Amino acid sequence: MTEKFRRIDKQYVLSDSSVNVYGFRLLTEGYQPEQFQKNPIGYYMHRREDGIALKWEDIKIEDDRIVGVPVINLANERGEQIGTEAENGFLNAASMGHIVVLEYSTDEAMMLPGQTGPTITKWYNKECSLVDIPGNNNALTCLYDANEHVINLADIGAGGDGLLTIGDKLKADQEAAKQEVLDGVQLIAEKARHLAAENKLLLSDLAALKQEMSMLVEARDSKDILLLLERALEDKKITVALKALLAQDYAANREGLIKLLAAMPAYRSITEQLKMTSEQTEANWTWDDYEQNDPAGKKLKDLRANDPNKYRELFDKKFNA
Repeated sequence: MTEKFRRIDKQYVLSDSSVNVYGFRLLTEGYQPEQFQKNPIGYYMHRREDGIALKWEDIKIEDDRIVGVPVINLANERGEQIGTEAENGFLNAASMGHIVVLEYSTDEAMMLPGQTGPTITKWYNKECSLVDIPGNNNALTCLYDANEHVINLADIGAGGDGLLTIGDKLKADQEAAKQEVLDGVQLIAEKARHLAAENKLLLSDLAALKQEMSMLVEARDSKDILLLLERALEDKKITVALKALLAQDYAANREGLIKLLAAMPAYRSITEQLKMTSEQTEANWTWDDYEQNDPAGKKLKDLRANDPNKYRELFDKKFNA
């Protein structure tokens, strides 16, 4: 019986605490391996659409490194080539993918030279791919929160202090907005008591206080609307342009905006968007496009089997012009 897998007799470094090409770093001491060990799969170059290329064995932490040994899935169309490249030393790097952030820190004291993003202090991954270059800019290596929302590094940034969980920033902004309104109300109440004590609470003063109260409530609603739109943008429900338009149209209709955002569909992941774009443009591919976008030749094989006339047309344009 033909073996369906090949264990590579080589230990790979899956991650360490150094700064990666995206400007943030993953602390080895904060790694939660239990989640990944339940299903320790990997792809080739993070391309989920090409199927599972490998699984990892002997995952462990040695000093500041997370290491493991790959077992290649020979049933995958590219499995034989991946195994050969790994054994011959041409595929030497591993790259953590679909990283779920549980806690992070923006404390500058924890940052290393060249670090521009946060320090991820508690995390786990859902896959780990074999790649030609670790931290490859072509790999769709995103950070996610516990609810599978993509995290925008620009939003959490660096330069704060202490440990934060994802969502803490939004909660802090909401609490600050509420506290600002409460402080304003308390100040107005103090003014009212002072005027009443001196028997100077005139109708004009009362009207001014009511107007000030209305302005505070309006300011609170404006802040809530901004926070709602920021969350919708983070969840990929709206674009930056639509955010500006909604902020203008719903400036005085907070409840209407809440209903509208609740009815909007969930975001599409980057992989789904890329796949849709690829399917839309593939109909116009030339022979060179197929070779460039699909080095393994799978799509050309499928085209020859399913649409031989188009295959012959592309072949003639390329080689019999």
